[in-house]
Amino acid sequence: MSQSMPSWAPPQQPRPPAPRKNSDRLAVAVGNASLLSVGYMMARRGGLAFFSLLVTFGLLVIAVPRVHSTTIEIVAVGWWLIMVVHGWFLGGGYVDTRTKVTQRIVAVCFALPVLLGLGLLRADAGEIGQTVTDARASGDCTYAMDSLDKVWFGLRIANAPLAVRGDATVEACRQLRDAGADLTTALNGSPTELNRGFATLGSVLAERPGHERMVDTTLDGFLTALPGPEPCGTVQVTEWLGKRPASNNTLDRSAEVVPELEPKALTGCADSYLADKKWQQARTTYQQLIKRYPNDPGKAKAQDGILKADIAIELDTVRQRLQGGLGSGQPPYCGNPAKYRLARPVSKGTNKTLFYGNSTQIGRLPGSWKATDVTKAVLVVCVGPDTRGAATRTCSYRGQFGLGRRYPVTFHKVAVRVKAYEIRTGRLVSNRALQFGGSSCPATISYRTPAYGIDTGPPRHMDVKINANDVRAQFQKVITR
Repeated sequence: MSQSMPSWAPPQQPRPPAPRKNSDRLAVAVGNASLLSVGYMMARRGGLAFFSLLVTFGLLVIAVPRVHSTTIEIVAVGWWLIMVVHGWFLGGGYVDTRTKVTQRIVAVCFALPVLLGLGLLRADAGEIGQTVTDARASGDCTYAMDSLDKVWFGLRIANAPLAVRGDATVEACRQLRDAGADLTTALNGSPTELNRGFATLGSVLAERPGHERMVDTTLDGFLTALPGPEPCGTVQVTEWLGKRPASNNTLDRSAEVVPELEPKALTGCADSYLADKKWQQARTTYQQLIKRYPNDPGKAKAQDGILKADIAIELDTVRQRLQGGLGSGQPPYCGNPAKYRLARPVSKGTNKTLFYGNSTQIGRLPGSWKATDVTKAVLVVCVGPDTRGAATRTCSYRGQFGLGRRYPVTFHKVAVRVKAYEIRTGRLVSNRALQFGGSSCPATISYRTPAYGIDTGPPRHMDVKINANDVRAQFQKVITR
């Protein structure tokens, strides 16, 4: 009889767990010291390695270069220590010698270049930082900027505080460069650039501690460049500096150059105005010199300049008031005379005269009496319009066609009002009415009848036919002494 096999199978034994893959503690710690999460990868912690790489990237590539503070550096170093310590505790278990050596070599190969590179970068950053510090101390923006041009992204990661100080210096130097440009332009006397330049210097002093010497250098450059290219521009600069409110800092010493520069600038500016025939500006500027610096050696020259300007102003004033006297009109001078001290005084004989007003009577005068310019004249004679003077003779005339009644016609001298002014003093020396005689009672006279055609006879009063010799004789009494 055969036996059959049982229908049930014995239970299978569970699969034994995979042997733990151990990692050397030191290798994991050193691998993490590379900041590349190499230790986590040795420990087969891929997720942790990825997360730590993200944190490291955020700190070193984004936060440290942008935040630029000692605090962020401490955070970065703290993160590095956490990774190293965590790697130490994460590793463990038995590792054979060959694997241990391999892991340590790999860890060192990653960590050493990174740490050595960071160390070298930090040393380089420290050297640049010292150079910039020396440049700030000496006030040399150019030297500082040349050094800071070498600061690249790696140095910003290695030494964030250096980047902070460097960026502050870069900004300060840019501001000082702009201030220097404004002050250079201001040498021509522009208050706008002076205001802007000094405002920028004050801003650097207030907002950029440690850059005081650089401000001094910029200010010294401006003060050394004085006086400017034009003396009148220098006067504007010194006036602005003298009136600038005190700020209780190094900028206040700019006022110290005013007494040294201003007297010569005022003299030069006034001289240039005088040369350009800007008499009023010249006079005012000379007066400023005398008022502000009464003991200056240039005082005598300034007084002489004021005299020249006064004389020129007088001449211009007389000429201006004599304008407009065309035809029979009289110029403003006749109602508002002015003096010109260099004109010749009234003297014996016939005095050269400028005649204005009644062109008909003036035209009868000899040319030898007339001057062509104020500088060659002694008198200004203003002649009024013709008016009716004294009666000389009355005659009778018949109306149209010599028929009808007789009409009496009285003939009168021609009178004019004459005013004579001495140009040297502007004084009225003669104010009289001149009357000119001549022939009267001609055989016939011409006249117009009214429009309605009724002859009412000739006018009852008429002027004599003036004798030119009498006109000259009357005017000679005015211009002759």
